[in-house]
Amino acid sequence: MNLDFADTLRRAGRGLMVALPLAAWTLTPSVSHGVTLETAEFVVSVSDGEGNLRSITADVVPYLPDLACFGWRLRLSDAPGLVKYREVLKLPEPPAFWSGEDDAYSPHRFSADRTTATTEEFAAPDEEGWISSTWCIAEGDPVGPHSIDVYIDDALVKHFDFEVKPAGASRD
Repeated sequence: MNLDFADTLRRAGRGLMVALPLAAWTLTPSVSHGVTLETAEFVVSVSDGEGNLRSITADVVPYLPDLACFGWRLRLSDAPGLVKYREVLKLPEPPAFWSGEDDAYSPHRFSADRTTATTEEFAAPDEEGWISSTWCIAEGDPVGPHSIDVYIDDALVKHFDFEVKPAGASRD
């Protein structure tokens, strides 16, 4: 799993992802320390390698190393200026490498079997209340069912199930 490309996409495409008309996943508003979850979206982005990016809500991520990324966006109401969140990404088997795996300063912790990455960070919601996180597909990542759990102040606010499939594979 590669975060470097994701960070680049996030910086370059932050406005793009906020401006896209994305459909929200069905959810029940959750409350954590006065923060209400209004909307949750799972976003899949694919680059053509020439700077053009297409982002949609979906639950299938194409296995396109260095071109496909996925992540979540949460729109919060009544959020303070800084929100502590924890993201737990679970893979069906270990990837060839995790970005930050050998970095003592990485915000990511990895399970002993290397199938789970737990990230703890703070995020400042934008003017509309959105916070987000993105991962990108890297060579050697596993295909199959994945999940992400997002916690705010230690309360689970959203669970996402999705599948990474070889490019061109059908949804069924």
